[in-house]
Amino acid sequence: MTATTMAPGFRVLINFWEHQFIRFRKTFRSTITAGLVGPLMYLLGIGIGLGSQVDAGAADLGTDSYVDFVGPGLMAASAMQLAASESLWQTAGLLRWRGVYVSVAHSPLAIGQLFVGHVFWIGFRVVVSTTMYLLILALFGIVGSPLALLSPLVAALTGMAFAAPISAYTGWAISRGPGDQSFPMILRLGIIPLFLFSGAFYPIDQLPAALEWLARVLPVWHGVELVRGMVLGQDLDLGSAAGHLAVLVGYIAAGLAIGRHTFTKVLGT
Repeated sequence: MTATTMAPGFRVLINFWEHQFIRFRKTFRSTITAGLVGPLMYLLGIGIGLGSQVDAGAADLGTDSYVDFVGPGLMAASAMQLAASESLWQTAGLLRWRGVYVSVAHSPLAIGQLFVGHVFWIGFRVVVSTTMYLLILALFGIVGSPLALLSPLVAALTGMAFAAPISAYTGWAISRGPGDQSFPMILRLGIIPLFLFSGAFYPIDQLPAALEWLARVLPVWHGVELVRGMVLGQDLDLGSAAGHLAVLVGYIAAGLAIGRHTFTKVLGT
């Protein structure tokens, strides 16, 4: 593809994002409110409430208190939850029920570009939400490193590692009919257990061997480890950090490759 053909496509992609921003303005206040209230409730209820009963063992977690351990972990795990939610019913609505992406597919924007823009838009939503989370962590005195300023970007990668493959699945499901019958099962049997076994609440080496192996294969634990290390300023060697990032990027790349095809099946252009 030459520069002359890339430039119009890039301009159309920017126009697509402008459309998304206009839509986002309608829910911006509620998003900010939820981004502040959610982590506050989690940290008060789990970090401090439950933490008051287990703080004696916090040294085994490598932190001064349980809230220090669980706070950054919940930041990454919540990115997974938000991205998964946006990738199911919200994405199905854009593809078919509200027909927004049907209209976009008839613009000069290629469907592959549309899918990439869709996934990166979910990543932006995660950045906004987890930035609010980081502010709450700072108010609780949990932030211990300047690298914490970059943690919402890592949280966004964690979210996109789920958004890309789940959005690709949504495209496939919608292409075969109504498509949303399986969505509750994905949340109940997939995302909720992953949230609990993500390493946000306790180290995954305390899990049974099979579940520990599963946690290491899936992306959320890698996001939890990276965000926790960046927020707390804990020792996170370059090799481990690179390995965690490679897993997240690998899931995003695979999801983007599959999603181009599944979105094409739905949009039919």
